[in-house]
Amino acid sequence: MKLEGIRDVIEWQLDDTLDINGWDIQKALKLLYKSNPILFEWCSSPIIYHETSEADKLRELLPTYFSNKKLLYHYWNMAKTNYHKYLKGEKVKAKKYFYVLRPILAANWVLKYNSTPPMEFVKLINNGLRDDLKPIVYDLLEKKNAMNELDLVDKIDLLNQYIEESIDNLEEQAQNSLDKNDNTWDPLNEFFLKVIAK
Repeated sequence: MKLEGIRDVIEWQLDDTLDINGWDIQKALKLLYKSNPILFEWCSSPIIYHETSEADKLRELLPTYFSNKKLLYHYWNMAKTNYHKYLKGEKVKAKKYFYVLRPILAANWVLKYNSTPPMEFVKLINNGLRDDLKPIVYDLLEKKNAMNELDLVDKIDLLNQYIEESIDNLEEQAQNSLDKNDNTWDPLNEFFLKVIAK
């Protein structure tokens, strides 16, 4: 332990393919107390390189601190910001559609299942996208995978209309959802002390 402030974010470029991101355990648990969506997503990732018993215990704590209101606001804000930043022109980068669609579909999952959305985009499409839009999105996904990252595609009016309607709807849903006010620090403090005692 040190008296001076230390960096609590972990960022490490392993090679040209893999980079590693994370948080100091104290920061992670403080963010869990606030229902931080990123921590929920990291803990539900299907890709696991290495894991310890502490990860399982952390996952057991997640439902206690899950807040659909906070997740909805997070995904709504991400979709709105990325839409206005990337998808307002007549020509756009294909991959930017997914920067907007993923948070919308993740929010739809939260509304439908009241649980953390899966990381797999296909699951989100199949469980949260209108049937008439699925062929359009799957076609766009194929184009994105086949083209250069900087290549542009024509704006898809039907998809943009769906995105705009979804953003408006999500804002309303987030405002009207109930927030949890009964979180307690006790389980997190107990877990934290066990981790640092090792």
